[in-house]
Amino acid sequence: MARRAADVVGRLRAAVARPQRPDATITDHEVDLADALRRALHLLEPECRRRGVVPELQAPDAVRVIADPVAVDQIVHNLLTNALQAMDAVEPAQRTLRLTVQRLDDAGELRVADQGTGIAPELLPRLFEPFFSTREGGLGLGLSLCETLAQGMGGTLSAANRPGGGAVFTLRLPLQEPT
Repeated sequence: MARRAADVVGRLRAAVARPQRPDATITDHEVDLADALRRALHLLEPECRRRGVVPELQAPDAVRVIADPVAVDQIVHNLLTNALQAMDAVEPAQRTLRLTVQRLDDAGELRVADQGTGIAPELLPRLFEPFFSTREGGLGLGLSLCETLAQGMGGTLSAANRPGGGAVFTLRLPLQEPT
């Protein structure tokens, strides 16, 4: 069973990876992180409304990173969906979704912070493992694939608990060099 699961993950990762050409990489596009958030929020607007969540977006400046636009959209959509689902366990009046985009040194950072129940500390180290899920009925592939995509673009994806409750996921990608 474990070998079969590993084979499935290997095939899924190969499916999202693109062959590298000497003259181009999958990360040779400029992506505005706030625009990626806005696109995902537009698609998830019915879910936000159904759950009574009004996202708060803080993106004072354009933060352009070098990334695969489709991969960034996939990561952002997954993080927002997970955050919305995590808040189902709390009262609607407590549901807060804070989205922040900023520059940090040589990286663009996108943070998705929910006011859900948070992640049990003993589960945090396993969060990005294939087939590990904190949600009943979850496949445990979304975060694993998101981390793989982020790393493939020279970035990172991390998770932590918020001091006031809930979780925060942080995507960091290399900044676009000014021209």
